[in-house]
Amino acid sequence: MSCVIGDEEIVTAEQFASHVPSEFKNVELVKSKNIKRCFMVFYDNPHKNKFLKKLKVVYRFHAGSVMTNVYLYRNTLIAIAPLGGPAAATLMEELTVFGIEEFIAIGSAGCLDESQKDKFVLVDRAIRDEGLSYHYLKPSTYVETNGELTAKLEQYLKTNNLLYIKATTWTNDAFYRETKQKVEMAKGLGAVAVEMECSAWCAVAKLRKLKFAQILYFSDVVKQESWERTIKVKKGYNNSLRDLILNLVKDMADKLL
Repeated sequence: MSCVIGDEEIVTAEQFASHVPSEFKNVELVKSKNIKRCFMVFYDNPHKNKFLKKLKVVYRFHAGSVMTNVYLYRNTLIAIAPLGGPAAATLMEELTVFGIEEFIAIGSAGCLDESQKDKFVLVDRAIRDEGLSYHYLKPSTYVETNGELTAKLEQYLKTNNLLYIKATTWTNDAFYRETKQKVEMAKGLGAVAVEMECSAWCAVAKLRKLKFAQILYFSDVVKQESWERTIKVKKGYNNSLRDLILNLVKDMADKLL
């Protein structure tokens, strides 16, 4: 079953918000600041991060038994994103209630081309190998990120001399079913990375007329003969990488127009 164009939803994010006003009590605060952009990042134990602890929590997103915070930082929001397309897409839908129109995600991915593992990936399109996007868009192999917003991110990466490639990602919502055959198929379609949210976010953005772009960094390498972590499992190393991403977000919040 896939998207039926023109078919109206039974419940919208706005309707949901009206039923739980206490959860959306900061909507007018965010709107009063004319905030239109949100950064979506992945961060374990954000309550332990000194920078995030100082920020105001404007929304707590519930995905079943998982809860993540959305923070106010200057002229933007910073959302701790949940894993997987359905939860991540629901977070995007609910943030539109706050007036957010532009989303920038920075997340980890598996590397399908080991020669590129030390670079960022600026995503220009995602392979739709998940379920959620087919409830938002008609079937297709790919879905694209927003060209205008992606161009802004590319200029930022160039200005700051950050190594990157502009490429395709493979969004697959079955981490433990990344088989050798599927990996080769994704690579044949141009994918250099695999993750679990991008095509879902792209689909929501297209239907809702939002802007979405994504930067990926590699946390592991997916090879035919094996799987290996590129991040060394030692005390402090993972936190250092996540803090680097937060520093990028802070810098982009100040510099992106």
